[in-house]
Amino acid sequence: MDRDEAAAALRAAESHREAVRAVSRWPVTILLALGGVLFATEFTTVFVSGPWTFVPASWAALCAVWVGWYANRQSVKPRGYVRRYSFSLGAGMMLHVAFVLAVTLAGWHGDPVVALVGAAVVAAPFLIGAYVESRAA
Repeated sequence: MDRDEAAAALRAAESHREAVRAVSRWPVTILLALGGVLFATEFTTVFVSGPWTFVPASWAALCAVWVGWYANRQSVKPRGYVRRYSFSLGAGMMLHVAFVLAVTLAGWHGDPVVALVGAAVVAAPFLIGAYVESRAA
């Protein structure tokens, strides 16, 4: 192997390593985005009622559209990732339902402490998932 072939092999290896790093970063970005949007959505939901609840819900819908676009742009097959993060998704959705029921039934509507704690609890599975994924990368 001459010097040019060795340099080309080294460039190819570096390019491959960078591609692997980029692929491992996108789940962290998506989980952080979902956690942040869910935190904002849950926090805002405590203070709004009636048709105004569609405002924070639209944030979550826009984030879901962005997640789909971003995953598609990364040229990945999401089936494996949905299975991998199904625990975070399931836990986040169950905590969302429990939080909304607790706020509604207990009459905690408009309480900022409840909004802050509840939003943090609902967003926690996504933020923990992002942390775990970032440590694995």
